[in-house]
Amino acid sequence: MSLTRRRVLTSLATSACAAACLSGWRKASLRMGDLDETRSAYRRYVSAWGRMSIGESVDHREVRALLEHPSTFDERLARFPESPFGVFTSCTPHRDVFHDFLDWGLRWLTAPDSADPALPPMAQRGQAFAWQWSFWGRAAIELYEGTQDRRFLDLLVGAAQNVMDARADRHGIVDGNQKRIVKSWDSVITFGGPSMSGSDITVTGLIALPILCLANRLAAEGEEHDDIIRMAQDLAPSFDEFEGYYVDLPEHDAGYYRYAFLPQIVEPINHMTAFAAGLVELYQFGGDSRHLERARKLLNFYRKATVVDRNGAISSPYEQDPAFRKTPKSEYFWKMTVTAELPLALARYGLLITEAEMIGIARTYADVVMNDPAGLNALTRSTETPRLIDFRAPLSQESPEWKSYVPMVAAGLFFVDRDRRIGDKLLAAMVHFPHWFPNGFFSGGGVGLLARAVSLRRGMHL
Repeated sequence: MSLTRRRVLTSLATSACAAACLSGWRKASLRMGDLDETRSAYRRYVSAWGRMSIGESVDHREVRALLEHPSTFDERLARFPESPFGVFTSCTPHRDVFHDFLDWGLRWLTAPDSADPALPPMAQRGQAFAWQWSFWGRAAIELYEGTQDRRFLDLLVGAAQNVMDARADRHGIVDGNQKRIVKSWDSVITFGGPSMSGSDITVTGLIALPILCLANRLAAEGEEHDDIIRMAQDLAPSFDEFEGYYVDLPEHDAGYYRYAFLPQIVEPINHMTAFAAGLVELYQFGGDSRHLERARKLLNFYRKATVVDRNGAISSPYEQDPAFRKTPKSEYFWKMTVTAELPLALARYGLLITEAEMIGIARTYADVVMNDPAGLNALTRSTETPRLIDFRAPLSQESPEWKSYVPMVAAGLFFVDRDRRIGDKLLAAMVHFPHWFPNGFFSGGGVGLLARAVSLRRGMHL
């Protein structure tokens, strides 16, 4: 089966422990056969959401039991009595709902005994891991930090072991692009022609992020976890596997990667920034300055490709040529989700990125993407003709693919400290147009779930 991010997202749209206890602790990898959903809070949440979505009345006691902050439901219902369904959608699900979703999702995606025919063979799940594990894994980190519930750490480490065991070199798979075994993850993809097998920088960066982020979070808190340290160390060689595709631009103090599957073209910017975000986390973990220097060169390529609107909103195109002569239209907001991985990673550690740049990205969400209270602008530059996703129109107006991208606007919450309007606008959209946010962000890709997990940790109640 050939797998792309589009296929992953579209298919899913339908479908406390003391710190000292962590040292030396080991958790077995996850297996699908060990899953027990007989009392799944996630399934109860989806059932309630589904019944409310078709106009059925659901006892508010049932609803409150599924929420992390039940009083928020009562407070918002008093403000919006005409929209109990929207109010339910807007409220943070209970931690048990998050856990039971991840308990199913991480086993389904990463367990060797997961036999879902929608998934490729275990050793060819690179794209699936990149566009789901990356966000689900980081959601588990946020939930562990927000609740101190060790169950989230158990799930994360067990899934991480499965993901590392699926790496191409563990299976002796020869990369179809580089004609050698590489320490990354294989996928079979197609561009309308013959299928190609191999790995690329995007898959490597995104898959590595949960493991490196957890290693750095635990280290910052003075905790040790032998398995996570071992896996993080084992990731360092993965970032060196694509040196043959890197092109330095000394005249611009920048650099870029050629696309492994189509090496005659430049990697899309969001692909390079995802890889660079992994480099930032790897630098923070291991202290190797060459990783930060490579991230700096890629940041400068991104910077030279960006456009700053009159109000300071920052946007970038999907791709740019090495001479920066193109004037392409801006990327879609779901692409910006991944492009922003690099600024977010740098800002986490106070490296290289400026506060003005972070505010500029926040303004793109608040003033461009979420400018219309009745919909979303898919494009991210205010000087372009908007491509509106109209929330007032029937859902059938949009394709399943485009509908699956809507929940990714929740990534704006990563910038809410720079612009509080983002939270207000997202809340209003969820209350008034809940059908566009299927299953309260549990469907349509992992970005919405990660944003909700961040919301729970930060106490934002979204």
